Amino acid sequence: MRSRGRLAMVAALAGLLHAAPAAAREGAPGPVEPAPVEELTNEAPDYDPWATFNERMFTFNYRVLDRYVMKPLARAWKWVLPGPVRRSLDNAFENLEMPRRLVNHLAQVRPRAAGEEVGRFLVNSTIGVVGLIDVAGRIGIHAPDADTGQTLGVWGIGQGPYLVLPFLPPLTVRDGIGRGVDGILDPVGYLVPVPLAVSLSVSAARRVNERSLQPTVFENVEETVIDLYSSVRNAYLQRRRSAVLEGQRDSLCPRLRARAAAPSTPLR
Repeated sequence: MRSRGRLAMVAALAGLLHAAPAAAREGAPGPVEPAPVEELTNEAPDYDPWATFNERMFTFNYRVLDRYVMKPLARAWKWVLPGPVRRSLDNAFENLEMPRRLVNHLAQVRPRAAGEEVGRFLVNSTIGVVGLIDVAGRIGIHAPDADTGQTLGVWGIGQGPYLVLPFLPPLTVRDGIGRGVDGILDPVGYLVPVPLAVSLSVSAARRVNERSLQPTVFENVEETVIDLYSSVRNAYLQRRRSAVLEGQRDSLCPRLRARAAAPSTPLR
C-alpha cells in the first residue's frame, strides 16, 4: 500500500511545469496583505531567503521547460484534440481528485464543503459520465478547493520559506509537505494496479492537456510587470494566504474561526 502511495505521489509531481504560469494567471500582481495565520511564525508575508536559487529555477522553468517543452506539446495536443474533448478530459481528471478535497474539508471541520464535494462527485460520476461533463457545476453544486498545505495553514502551521524547484510549481515548505500527502490521497494508485510508467504517462497527459487550455499564459506579461519572478511569487503567496483564511472562516471549529478573526503582525 505504501509503495502504491509513493508511486502515485511521484506521478502527481511528474509534470507540473504549467503550474508556475497558472499561479500568475490566478493571482494578478498587486499589494500583498498579511495573513492572519502567520502570528505563529517569524516570517514576513513574502519570506524568500532562497531568492537567488529560486530566481534561477524560475527562469529555467519558464524560459526553458515551459517554452521549449510544454508549449510545443500543448500545441500538438490542441491540434489532435478539439476543445470540447480537452475540457471533458480536464473535468474527468478534476473529478478524480475528490478524495484529496474531501479529506481536507473534513480535516478543516468544514462539513458543508465536504457535503458539496460528495454531491459533486456523485452527480458528475453518474449523470456526468465518469466526470467528463461538469453537470454539478451547471446545476449550482460547487465546492471550494482544499489541499493539505491549506489544512496545515488553517491549523496554524507557518508557511516556511518560498521555494521554486525544477519541474514543480511555486511552493512553500509547508505546501511542499502538503503535496506529498496529497499524492498519497490519489485514488488511482490504489484502485488501478498500473505500472509506474503508465501512471507517469497519465499524469503527463493531464499536465499537457491543462497547458493546452491555457495557451496565452504569460503572453505579454513581461511587458506589464517590472519583476516577473516577484510578481508570480507575491501572487502565489497571496492566493495561499487567502485560501487559509477562507478555510478558517468556513470552519465550524470555534478555535479556527477565532484564529481567522485575530489580527497579526508578521515578523521577519
